[in-house]
Amino acid sequence: MTRSGEVYICLDQSPNMSKDNMPKRWSKTTTTAFRIIESIDELNDASVTELAASLDLAASTVHNHLGALQRLGYVVKEDGNYHLSLRFLNVGMSVRNKQTLTRISQPVVDDLARETGEAAWAATLEDGWVYFICNARGEDAIQAYGDLGSRRRPHAIAAGKSILAQLPDEDVIEIIDETGLTPYTENTVTSRAALFEEFESIRERGFAFNRGERLEGGRAVACAILHEGEPIGSIGVSGPAHRFQSERFEVTLPDAVSGAKNIIELELSSPS
Repeated sequence: MTRSGEVYICLDQSPNMSKDNMPKRWSKTTTTAFRIIESIDELNDASVTELAASLDLAASTVHNHLGALQRLGYVVKEDGNYHLSLRFLNVGMSVRNKQTLTRISQPVVDDLARETGEAAWAATLEDGWVYFICNARGEDAIQAYGDLGSRRRPHAIAAGKSILAQLPDEDVIEIIDETGLTPYTENTVTSRAALFEEFESIRERGFAFNRGERLEGGRAVACAILHEGEPIGSIGVSGPAHRFQSERFEVTLPDAVSGAKNIIELELSSPS
């Protein structure tokens, strides 16, 4: 919906859109175009021949789609190869900046990074995937965890687990069935039963941990952001395991993240 020209995210919907709401029919032409876009992204840049082989399509079909994408400004051709243009950055940042959660979360994430000295971020769940929509780096942060706009499977990160723990079981099962329980490290939880057991602990204490489940040597703490009882996002901090230990990891950082989460929830509930 819109208000004064600004587009707002719909805060009263589950972050996992049901497949039942999707159209039963779709354009094969559009599907092919986006397969080409995703393949270019994976290959970084590629020739028509490489794309045709990767996608098992006729070279003429790939060439026609690339011509249209190039004319629209979404693909650039250099030295016979194609790569995605910055038009995608323009569209992506526009989507991000029009979300209420982004507008409210960014200053809180900035403060959290300054307070903890670590990488701080806010994320949201859409169609079963976690997207990072805000980030900031404290003075001790070695890298920004979750590059802006990056997409992650929810089961192996604190941001995702904090949100999943607040969803109905049937929604979680649907997400898991769709995205899987990929093992990234030996610490990744790949058992559905173990994951649901962890959700109970997350609900009891109010925050989720990541103990090197997606990246060896990395740790994180996150809290789900609730609006009218529904999880619409997550805020957290992350850093190297040697700094995320003992009381700092178990108490100090969770307290800081919980405080930041409360600020965002109050802002969301305040009359505009």
